[in-house]
Amino acid sequence: MLMSPTIPGRAPRRSTRRFNQYSIAGVLIVFIYTVIYIYFRDALPEKWSVDSAKIIEILNYGGAGGDLDNSFAVTAALFSVIGVDNLDVFTCVVSAVFLLFATHGIRRAGDFFSRLLLIAPCIMLNMFAPSKETVVLIITMLITFSAIYFRTSKVLTVGAFLFLYAIYGVFVRQYYLLIVGVFFIVYYLWRRPLKYHLAAAALAVGAIMAAPSSVLQTLQSPRDTSNVYAEQIGSDNRTAFTNIASPASGGGFLVNYVYAATVLITPVLYFQTASDFFMQLMIVTMLVVLYKARRRSRRGPDRFELRFFASLFIAHILVQLIFEPDLGSFTRHLTSVMLYIVAIRVSENKPISR
Repeated sequence: MLMSPTIPGRAPRRSTRRFNQYSIAGVLIVFIYTVIYIYFRDALPEKWSVDSAKIIEILNYGGAGGDLDNSFAVTAALFSVIGVDNLDVFTCVVSAVFLLFATHGIRRAGDFFSRLLLIAPCIMLNMFAPSKETVVLIITMLITFSAIYFRTSKVLTVGAFLFLYAIYGVFVRQYYLLIVGVFFIVYYLWRRPLKYHLAAAALAVGAIMAAPSSVLQTLQSPRDTSNVYAEQIGSDNRTAFTNIASPASGGGFLVNYVYAATVLITPVLYFQTASDFFMQLMIVTMLVVLYKARRRSRRGPDRFELRFFASLFIAHILVQLIFEPDLGSFTRHLTSVMLYIVAIRVSENKPISR
């Protein structure tokens, strides 16, 4: 029986058909999102655009516009350059491009459905109104551009990361500067033996115990402050939780951190609705991707994409556990950087650089 010749350098037809199939599915997701945004956005839950309402209020009436330390005010100042009348078009276009990034390079059904788990909450929480996360979506696209669409440029990727996180951290969200510091620690420990991880954990605990109470309160008190404010305005957030100890001491800070980790990483232990089980599945998917990335790095050559993007995503998780006030905020902030998970998945299909 004669077999069709295989042309060197060309992918088999079966792989090509499957790639095209998932590419079409990605375009379909973008189309459905755009239709919903244009025609049905007003029917969506109001809680999906609470942060956006604050920014629009500042744009229209001034509000806290003079306070450059306010992340909402600074974001409003950025959006004022675009113009209030153009914000909807801007948000829709940014989000549509982001979805093309998020669905690029899918080769298998498992990869497609795992990305859907990340895409769905990101769309709901970040893409139907202009917000601070709109800016984050742009930042992550700039950082992952070469890794997702081309052979990764280390200089471009690292340079974009440091520049954009520094600017965003100084002017909008200061905790992004903390993410940069944690990233370098995680990146250093990536392939190190367990004893290095234990030593780093011990040093971190020691630093927290020795830190001034004012620093600890600044880092962790936003959880309680945010929830108190939500109660004052009548917000009904069923997944909100407060610190169980005073963050003024190192011991209390650590207790709150561990408690927050159990709530946010294993939400089904505390909340049992369908959406909570979905969020748990999403979190498990993220953790599995990170685990496989580390396992693959340890068994083979140290691939830059796996180490860099996994370390950056882990840094986001570790920092967000300090102050996140509820599961929704945690999910919103984490899915806004989901392109780092996508960059890991795409890099797995790339040949190893020699």
